[in-house]
Amino acid sequence: MGRPALRDRVVEDFRRRLCDVATRRFAEQGVAGVSLRGLADELGCSRGTPYRYFRNKDEIFAVVRARAFAQLARACEQSAAREAGAEGRLIEIGRAYLRFAREHPHAYRVAFELGQPDAEVYPELLAARGRAWGAFRNSVQYACAEGVLDGDPETVSHLYWAGLHGLAALELAGQLRTRSFEALEAPMIEALLRGTRPSVQLGVHPDPPHAKYSTETKR
Repeated sequence: MGRPALRDRVVEDFRRRLCDVATRRFAEQGVAGVSLRGLADELGCSRGTPYRYFRNKDEIFAVVRARAFAQLARACEQSAAREAGAEGRLIEIGRAYLRFAREHPHAYRVAFELGQPDAEVYPELLAARGRAWGAFRNSVQYACAEGVLDGDPETVSHLYWAGLHGLAALELAGQLRTRSFEALEAPMIEALLRGTRPSVQLGVHPDPPHAKYSTETKR
């Protein structure tokens, strides 16, 4: 007789617990340092149990990364939805992105610091990664259409994401020196937006609405 079918709820619960453990272990040890045997030992189950839920370690890694990107996308989307204005959306997305890196460092590292050569064979991962990128791109496109930002939306989106990622990566690597992550959040977002505002000419631009960027108003 074959094994009895697992109930959906049992499957989802075990997959969630395994992914939680795997996220931390991947972030701390890298892909090469994690084994299905080690995951099973930490979960207190038989070493064959993970094979009932995942084909191999690479599939676990893909699912873990997909979850991280989906969490990030959801955080950015929800933050952007609280703002009707184009610039306000970008500010909130920036805050949400940096907050995610600060509050979920393991997930952030797994998503961005550990590559996966055959990622294209995992549609769930590609979709989640595309959704996270879409949160940035859609808000930048809206801002360009409204005249808040100027430039090619794809280029501006990459620049905005790259700037935020740089600050997050320095924080997670413990490389920030004379300023804290929190103190740099608002100035970073302002600097990134200032560089692509249409009014920027020969280094002259309107005074930014600093009250909107104050760390005292962070949610």
